[in-house]
Amino acid sequence: MTRARSSFDLLALTGLVLREPKRVLEHAAPERLLPSLLTLVIAGAGLFGLVVGSYRGGLQHLWAAIKLPMVLLLPLLVALPACVALYRVAGVAVRHGQVVLAAVLGTARASLLLAAMTPALWLAYSIALPYHDAVLLMCGALVVAGGIGLSTTASLLPGGGHLRTAAHLGSLAIAAVVLAQGGWLLRPFLVRPRGEITFVRAPEADVFSSVAASYRSAKGDYRGWDAEPVPLWRGGDAPQQEAP
Repeated sequence: MTRARSSFDLLALTGLVLREPKRVLEHAAPERLLPSLLTLVIAGAGLFGLVVGSYRGGLQHLWAAIKLPMVLLLPLLVALPACVALYRVAGVAVRHGQVVLAAVLGTARASLLLAAMTPALWLAYSIALPYHDAVLLMCGALVVAGGIGLSTTASLLPGGGHLRTAAHLGSLAIAAVVLAQGGWLLRPFLVRPRGEITFVRAPEADVFSSVAASYRSAKGDYRGWDAEPVPLWRGGDAPQQEAP
């Protein structure tokens, strides 16, 4: 009976997070909400990662399903203290616990939206979508869901503060940098069709130098793409690694 009630509560919470996130704060005490919200983050982002990993298949299903929740949860661990400081400097009367709950709720909503996109994503990947198009499709889904999650977080914070907008923009910049660099460190997610399946690649450079290298490669200059992956686990027999 307790297990059935817990499942019902989690389903009810899922509906509230998607339809009326502000009402979630009235649903239960924060210490009871956080475990359930984290469960939604892991389940939603994990399902999205599972479908992303299906582009290559095999062990990549598991690796991507593990890493996508980690990418979304990393800003909660790294960026929140700086965001709290920004809001307090901006004159917003906010407690650390309020920011944590709002951020987790926004992340849960983003994760559930990603899960809702998985049927369309799986269908697109099943028709042999070109690699770069597959990457753009994944990034587009992350941008849409992430934008809604960030706006949800901002709407749940207390009002007031003469520099509230500046605090929003500063927090957005911090979260974006952490999210981008975290995703870069945990790559690959799709894996090229003839690439080697690894849990992570070598931690060379950073996401910003990679963008610069991508810009140079578009002009025919392939310097900066000579790093080899670090296979923490190999899945299947794969040919030699391609240049990204």
